[in-house]
Amino acid sequence: MAAAINNVLLVRTDRLGDVILSTPVATALKKHFPGCRVTFLARRETRPILECHPHIDEVITADVPEFAGARGFFRLVALLRKKSFDAIILLHPSFALACLAFLARIPQRLGTGYRFYSAFFTHRVFDHRKTAQFHEAEYNLRLLKAIGIENAHVEFHYFLSQNDRRSSIAKLAELGIKVDGRPIILHVGSGGSARDWPLENFAALADALDVEEHRQVVFTGGPGEVDLVASVINKTRAKPLNLAGRLTIEDLMVLLERAAVFVSNSTGPLHLAVMVGAPVGAFYPPILVCRPERWGPYGRRADVLMSQQEECFRCRKTAEKQCACMAAITVQQALEKIHEKIGAPQPAPALQHE
Repeated sequence: MAAAINNVLLVRTDRLGDVILSTPVATALKKHFPGCRVTFLARRETRPILECHPHIDEVITADVPEFAGARGFFRLVALLRKKSFDAIILLHPSFALACLAFLARIPQRLGTGYRFYSAFFTHRVFDHRKTAQFHEAEYNLRLLKAIGIENAHVEFHYFLSQNDRRSSIAKLAELGIKVDGRPIILHVGSGGSARDWPLENFAALADALDVEEHRQVVFTGGPGEVDLVASVINKTRAKPLNLAGRLTIEDLMVLLERAAVFVSNSTGPLHLAVMVGAPVGAFYPPILVCRPERWGPYGRRADVLMSQQEECFRCRKTAEKQCACMAAITVQQALEKIHEKIGAPQPAPALQHE
């Protein structure tokens, strides 16, 4: 049985969706160890979502010049020693992070039991995530079994101050979002984390919604997806609103709160949409490492569109971002899912804290 935890460090240094699916761990820790301090080590791009979380007390940014290179690594080790953590939980471990935990002399070190560097951990959980037996958010919570937290539930929480919310609302209005409207948001990229629905299908879907149904259609994307989104819009007749690269994470959260539905591939903003309670429709390939059972919108399996349920070995082996199984999902199927979501009661959002 693990000792009581008063000061814990959570570590997840990958991307937005991964970090969002890790945040329920902070909530579970606060519930089990009332009064404990939770710090999160992450990358700059995910810092805003962590600063919006009511159960995270501090965020340390790993990918800053101060911590770059060998000297930076040992500066980070020194910082973690100074903060006197009594536990560290490596939610997505690597050899470097395992070394960091060990060298920082953190007494309780939690991680997977299946890596060669697992010897650095004092508490190990033996889960093969690649089997997709559980959702990624559930796998993260299952690490807590090693310290006596059983049956923790996935909960998403966030907080936006009234000033931040008003600022984002004003910015969205300036960019062309109708104040009282409920736009349909299309997000065409996945950052290479999955297989993508064909771009021409997104263009046809936008035209069906905008030209034929007269709904406001908005395309979103990260800073690295500006050209990708522009290429899709160039294929449309309607020329819908392009917000790619123009929104902060806080802006996107406010936009998603107002969305009629958010439609995307498997990507971080999809998990952000689930977190704020937006209706979603999502395209997934029948490939084990990408399947919605592990990476889908949590609690929304019915909102996933797949061309087939059985595993596709042909698509799994190709290096292309798009594959035949994704192309087999029709525009009509996507339209039907959108109509279904627009007509259905909205799902419960994450808990906002005043």
